[in-house]
Amino acid sequence: RKSKQTGGHNPLTHYERTKKFKSSNYGTTSARLSTESQGNFGDCCLGLSPAVDPVVSRSGHIYSREAVLEYLLKKTVELKDARANYEKWLAKRRTKLEENQRKEQKQAVDDFVDSQKAMPAGKKRTREKENALKRTSYWLAEFQPEWDEEVPDPPPDRPPSPFSGEPLRRKDLKPIVLEREKDKVQCCLSHKTITTQPVVALFGEGHVILEDVYDSLVKPTMRCPFSGKKLKEKNILHLEKGRSGFASSGPVEASRYRPTIT
Repeated sequence: RKSKQTGGHNPLTHYERTKKFKSSNYGTTSARLSTESQGNFGDCCLGLSPAVDPVVSRSGHIYSREAVLEYLLKKTVELKDARANYEKWLAKRRTKLEENQRKEQKQAVDDFVDSQKAMPAGKKRTREKENALKRTSYWLAEFQPEWDEEVPDPPPDRPPSPFSGEPLRRKDLKPIVLEREKDKVQCCLSHKTITTQPVVALFGEGHVILEDVYDSLVKPTMRCPFSGKKLKEKNILHLEKGRSGFASSGPVEASRYRPTIT
């Protein structure tokens, strides 16, 4: 029956994949995320709780200082072990290549010596037969090419950021000021509650304000409204905004891949 209908390569119909066997989790499944499943602005991206002693990375993600330093310490130890294993692999591969090179040189010398001698007719016929068999019966085990071990990628010099993947250093973490009112972060200038609005941080003191407040009050003069100091573009960092269950705030659907029969 399946082979007679359109799309016969698929062993299950749309109804079977979506409703009848929905509880079996057949194939890739997806679910819409509610507001409770999204992170609030001001939460630590690692601990998923309100950030304590908050710092921000160059990618705009907020962390608790203790959590991100613990992450950096753990990843540094892992990279140190990975680098030691990689150096051992390089030394082992270098030894193997030198041994293979010596064998090839010895074989070349032996072949040259044999070529200078009168080869018996029987041995010559055997070698010709072996060459013909190698050409026509390449699937035989003795004629297969030698397997070369896959070259692993060298470990990075520094731990990667948990979200952007860029190298993350301790000095890249900048402290910020998060004013809270009933567990909600407020704009340090307008005192509006920050939920899913675009947000920027002003360095050197690290005050967090809404982007529209920055555009209307700070950007025209490029002076910090708290200290009065002149600001440059490098002192402005756009932070990762909070999300909700509405599609306008960002991705609201999570998918999990499962293999399907095709």
